[in-house]
Amino acid sequence: MSVRADARWLRKKYELLRTLRDAHERAKRDASFVEPDPRPTMARLADEWPGALRELDMLPRDEIDRRIARLAYAEREAKAQEPWMRVQVLFHRRLRGALLAKRWLAKRRDVGVIERSAFVRAMRTADKRDALAWADALERIASPPRGRVLDLVYARVATELGISESTARALVFERAKRGASD
Repeated sequence: MSVRADARWLRKKYELLRTLRDAHERAKRDASFVEPDPRPTMARLADEWPGALRELDMLPRDEIDRRIARLAYAEREAKAQEPWMRVQVLFHRRLRGALLAKRWLAKRRDVGVIERSAFVRAMRTADKRDALAWADALERIASPPRGRVLDLVYARVATELGISESTARALVFERAKRGASD
């Protein structure tokens, strides 16, 4: 994808987070306001941007607004892309792919040529292409270090972007914990 398309895709995530946050805050302030059922929006967030629900609880509203503005700017000016944007786009894609692979593997632990070929055939549809990034690492997905797929995802993101794993983690969630700017 292009920088502009990636920025637009990521901006949609933050707009959904803002919508959820606003509805919840309004319901707390105004007893006559009935908060819409957040489950469909939360399900969309979890499906399209795995890990995004964590940001809903962690990010202050002003940080959500700041990110939307920065992403809108990156949509207009590709050179305005910031490191956190690249890391988050790749993180969400790699995590979605890893989760699809894990689901496909089910309880399989031994992955040979036949299983790998079947996996590649099964993941060729447009909605599952993110899983193909894990075709050569199915054994690790089946039995991830410390039992945590997220560890594999952070390591893959770091390797692909040529950054340290701690930097990848920081650019995905640590900034959210602090609500800090770049």
